[in-house]
Amino acid sequence: MLNISDNITKQLLEVGLSDHEASIYGTLLANSPASASFIAKKCNLARSSVYTALGSLIAKGLVGTTFKNEIKQFIAEGYPAIENLLKREEAAVTKKIKSLDLIKETLKAFGNSELKIPQIIVFEGQESLKKIYLSMLREAPNNSTMYIVRDEFVWKDPWSFIFTKEWSERVKRFRKENNIRTKLLLNDSKEERVREKYYKSRVETEYKFLPKENTIKDFVIYIVGDVISILSMEKNNLIGIKITNDHIASNFKNIFEVVWKKSTK
Repeated sequence: MLNISDNITKQLLEVGLSDHEASIYGTLLANSPASASFIAKKCNLARSSVYTALGSLIAKGLVGTTFKNEIKQFIAEGYPAIENLLKREEAAVTKKIKSLDLIKETLKAFGNSELKIPQIIVFEGQESLKKIYLSMLREAPNNSTMYIVRDEFVWKDPWSFIFTKEWSERVKRFRKENNIRTKLLLNDSKEERVREKYYKSRVETEYKFLPKENTIKDFVIYIVGDVISILSMEKNNLIGIKITNDHIASNFKNIFEVVWKKSTK
């Protein structure tokens, strides 16, 4: 059960104070005036952290200062100070929104308000792929589909981490959180055919085999939401491009569906 001190700290966090600011301001509300050493002990913080947070609270108008026996003391300014702070922040946000509207109107005048320039990231190596793949899953829209076209690279030794418990659990967690389905296009090779039992066991996964004349080699495409990642295995070195753009992603999905219809189970 939360005590009064815990309650006030929680409420101060909700109005936008940092952890240290909320803890210190809550302490001052109950103990003003107080010295920095008293605050540090009460909040279990280093004095340097206390002074940093106090400086911020003073700038926000929430804390004042006085002296007692030539020792600097800090005083919480009380509820009106919090109200004034929030009103100032509200006014600042309102001003920013108005500026945003002006920017929108200016872009319209240039005729490119709807222009969405693709974000492009070039990456290299296995560790980069791990980060890119997990970020795609983590940031995917709810109830989305991940489209994958790939060769047999996952069955090679350098990629055995894919089947470790730690990696599998991380992937499963993001897939479950965002309810992500998978549509997978594979080479129609003996290596993939013998693993059909594995693919059939995959939850929320559909798979098909590419026409033999369209076999791919050392190549992968991942598409989910507005993100496309294209990977090439060049002499055992992975090179990739991540593109974030809804228009490009939508067209890649359309191309995938065309190939999907021509592929076999």
